[in-house]
Amino acid sequence: MKPLKAYLNFLTYQLNRATHRTPVDNFPVLAFVDPTLFCNLRCPACPTGVQAGLRPKATLQWELYQKFMDEVGDYLFKLYLYNLGEPLLHKQAPEMIRYAKEKEIFVMLSSNLSLHLSDESIQKLILSGLDVLIVALDGITPETYQKYRRQGDFDLVTGNMKRIQAMKRVLGYQTPTIIWQFLIFQHNEHEIDTVCKEYKAWGADEYFMGGAYMPVGDMAAGFSPSTLPRYNIYDTTHLHRKKAEQAAVQGKACSWLYGATVLNPNGKISPCSYTAAEKDDFGEYSRDQDFLSVWNGEQYARARKFMAQKDGAWRGPDSWEAILQRINGRGMSVPLQPGQILCERCPVPILQDALDQELTFEPSDLFQYIERTYELSPEERQQLEFLKTALTPQ
Repeated sequence: MKPLKAYLNFLTYQLNRATHRTPVDNFPVLAFVDPTLFCNLRCPACPTGVQAGLRPKATLQWELYQKFMDEVGDYLFKLYLYNLGEPLLHKQAPEMIRYAKEKEIFVMLSSNLSLHLSDESIQKLILSGLDVLIVALDGITPETYQKYRRQGDFDLVTGNMKRIQAMKRVLGYQTPTIIWQFLIFQHNEHEIDTVCKEYKAWGADEYFMGGAYMPVGDMAAGFSPSTLPRYNIYDTTHLHRKKAEQAAVQGKACSWLYGATVLNPNGKISPCSYTAAEKDDFGEYSRDQDFLSVWNGEQYARARKFMAQKDGAWRGPDSWEAILQRINGRGMSVPLQPGQILCERCPVPILQDALDQELTFEPSDLFQYIERTYELSPEERQQLEFLKTALTPQ
């Protein structure tokens, strides 16, 4: 069970976001922590895969990870132990998961799984307590798979999925839940039905399908979005566009700036997981620095104030087509003017409400849960009553 302060912090996050406050007095409620900044694959829409040189190769040191978790972990409800690198290339990945699980955090890891894993390493991964393992597998034949997952080994990936399931049965574990991630392009959309019907036979517990972002520059040759509107984020009727336009009308602050953070292996802090270049990071976390000093630093303050404007960042002069160009290549081609910060040309406005989708706590439900579950001190009772008044619609 999470400590009471985690739920009070979540309610404070909601209040700070709703009121566009800066500086903030809440910790993140969700985090991306990248164990590595290198990968064995060469996926053409990934800054790491194309070796764009936007970030240096790095490995997260245990001491920095431990300090981050000790400072922030009690407030986190979800940890995504991945971002731009291949997390299972870090030898201490299972230990990182286990340390997070000790703090009652739901942990997800995404891997290409095109790795030579020993039985021992698979066992350690399962015993770590990992909740979800997302496997990037965008084809049901080596040909369709390797078109995007370049240098990946199709047989190795599918074999590893089945080996993990077999080891789960031996150990008597239900987790990690293996989610088959199938990004849909035009070249693989004919395989959708097979995935939907046969995913369990392939070693997955669930599957996820989503429209793929396109590569940029020379890497874009040979790639096209799906012809199916549901899986084509560039289609004018796609749900992402409706969500983005709705957010613009409502004037909601970006959830990342108030409730999520991204820790890169070298300590750099990114405003969101689509920050492709290190030059656009918002600060650096170290063993000699507390997290809130970065969280309330100059770059975060500028971003929050900017997004508080009625027609913030991407809402005004940019056409939908211009926004989509920024999304391509995971934000590798965001056009910034001298002195601009990344949020002024948000690389992924369609995901500004990501925390609303990931953490669906309603304040009214949380108030009742807290009252039923915890014995509050006078100070905690006072804080809860303040949050009730502030967050309850009049």
